[in-house]
Amino acid sequence: MNTELPADPQDPQIATPDQARRLLSSIPKRPERQFAASDHVSTAATVACSLAAGLIALSGHPWWAIIPTLCALITSHRWIASRLSRPNEPRLKLTIAISAFTVWLLIPVWRGITHGETIPFPEAFLFAGLAPASWLTFYIILLIRR
Repeated sequence: MNTELPADPQDPQIATPDQARRLLSSIPKRPERQFAASDHVSTAATVACSLAAGLIALSGHPWWAIIPTLCALITSHRWIASRLSRPNEPRLKLTIAISAFTVWLLIPVWRGITHGETIPFPEAFLFAGLAPASWLTFYIILLIRR
């Protein structure tokens, strides 16, 4: 019996399941997303800074919230830029996620600076947590779908 693989995959000479398995195993696998410790640290820093920025802005100190806001934005945008250079990364989903995160992060700071809005402490966690929740949800989806 001829155990050599045929040159053409459409060739009717593939007669045994073993030959079919070898032919299928010769196809390279799709590259998987790789997550390192730096990805986890970046996500933790982004979530912590964005939550702190939201709480500071909603407690009546929006100008002090600019520092953690910038830290969260810089960290998240640099992480996205590093992910885009890797293989098998979704382009549009990353753009949508970073846009939603940026808007939800800037809303409490902007409203605090322009209108002087504050929110009582227990409810502030809900509104300050929109941006960190969106980022954490996006990261968990990436972890699950890798």
